[in-house]
Amino acid sequence: MEELIDAVGSFGRFQWMLILLIMVSKITFGFSMLIMAFGVVIPDWWCFAPGSDSISGNFTNRTSFNFKKCDVIVDNVTLPSCIRVFETSITSTVVSAFDLVCEKEWIKPVLTAVQMGGVLVGALLAGQAGDTIGRKKTIYLCMLLHAIFNFTIIFSVNWEMFAAFRFLIGLTIGGYLVIVVYPLEFIGTHRRALASSLPFWAVGVCMLALVAYLIPDWECLHLLCGGFTMPFLLGWFFVPESMRWLATKDKIPEALEILTRIAKINGTVVPTNAESVLKKLSEAEKQQNEGLKKYTYLDIYRGLTMFKTTFCIQFIWFSVAAVYYGVIFGISALAGNFYLNFFIVNSLEMPLFLPAVWVLEKIGRRLGTSLPLFLAGGLCIIVIIVQEATDTARSTAITGLSLAAKLLVGAAWMALLLITNESYPTVIRYVGYGAANTVARVGGILAPFIFNVSKNRIAPFVIMSVLLILSGIAGLFLKETKDMALPDLMVTKETHNKTKQTMEEEEGGHIGPYQVGSDDVIIDSINDDRNQDKKSKDINDRHSNEVNTYL
Repeated sequence: MEELIDAVGSFGRFQWMLILLIMVSKITFGFSMLIMAFGVVIPDWWCFAPGSDSISGNFTNRTSFNFKKCDVIVDNVTLPSCIRVFETSITSTVVSAFDLVCEKEWIKPVLTAVQMGGVLVGALLAGQAGDTIGRKKTIYLCMLLHAIFNFTIIFSVNWEMFAAFRFLIGLTIGGYLVIVVYPLEFIGTHRRALASSLPFWAVGVCMLALVAYLIPDWECLHLLCGGFTMPFLLGWFFVPESMRWLATKDKIPEALEILTRIAKINGTVVPTNAESVLKKLSEAEKQQNEGLKKYTYLDIYRGLTMFKTTFCIQFIWFSVAAVYYGVIFGISALAGNFYLNFFIVNSLEMPLFLPAVWVLEKIGRRLGTSLPLFLAGGLCIIVIIVQEATDTARSTAITGLSLAAKLLVGAAWMALLLITNESYPTVIRYVGYGAANTVARVGGILAPFIFNVSKNRIAPFVIMSVLLILSGIAGLFLKETKDMALPDLMVTKETHNKTKQTMEEEEGGHIGPYQVGSDDVIIDSINDDRNQDKKSKDINDRHSNEVNTYL
């Protein structure tokens, strides 16, 4: 399949069309995911005794004894309750809309955790749906529901209703994040790092910081988010289903039609043996999967080495999500202006993608994942030392180090996205990717509590440094996937030799084994036979030397 993609153009006009119509939509989903970072910002508020005439007075006095005081003292008597009034003419957040201060302050991190719970469920469902009903249907369903829920959430009458809608929005985000990378199945080996690292997510988050500063109203932000999503739905009429997925599902005419379309848009020619290669892939899949209903999440844990690979990938996903979102949702606890910090840390991610791509191409996916995590963990340790030395929890130095650590985690996440996709074959790619995203959302659920775990000012950075260092170590156990063709099939050891012999005898084909499991799991990728004896021999020899085996 990899040679078929190369033959019709692996990074031409067609691939850029997919990036424009699908991957650019990360902007609106990045905007949506982090709305709660603004939503839990606490506007100025005052607490007045019931019946007090001063409620109608001027609320600009921040030195007033009523300013952000949960208890009101009248005639030396502490009243059991008071009327809280928020300065909503300047900023209207979820906190001011549902009075989430004092005895309701615990609800703020819960709202964010509920959203991340939705992302978790969405990732779990989309991973299975992407491999069962197809990539295209899954991603566009997520887009449509995402727009609808953002439009309807503004009708929330209490925080419970708001939380339910944030869960549903999170569900669509989780599904989207699993499937959005499917354009990589159309892109050649040497351009996947570039395509997966384009900073559309950072653009969306920077847009959120700017829009929230100009229009600090939670209802308007949700309406804008839904509106941003709508134009991308038009891509349904232009974006094809994954050709690799269609081939593994024995839908050869549809796959061949898409291959022809790619060649036409890229100005190339479809190889004469394209149909036979697609059929070989389909036949190999049917042969090795005979008697099985479908692939499930259990398949990504089958075999000792596959289990090790999946465990390491999922632990890293958990750690980077917990730290990344922990810093994002904890920005308000750092020194400096909230909007400025939010904008700076995410705007720096945009130029970061160029060196990140260079690192991925030069040192590979494995070190590209681990090194930034080790560096970020080191910065968190420095923060602990600075806090112990200065006896302060809020300073410019601590803010700078925290944001730098977040940038490094973002760089590691770029590599992690790539190595995760390249470690699984087409038939279980989105099951594996969905499971990794699901575990990451567990980290996302815990993230809002990192900076609220205790009154101890160093506790958040101790937690983050431990997670980052351990995940960096886990990354070193992963198999390097740089310059490897995307595997398509997952066959058992018993069917591997039979499948290889049958295909070579019947079609003159060649299977280049890419083993990412133990002796129990072998992942195969079908390559194009050019019908030239000498060249076929050279290809076979090359693949024999490049067999990647987990020992």
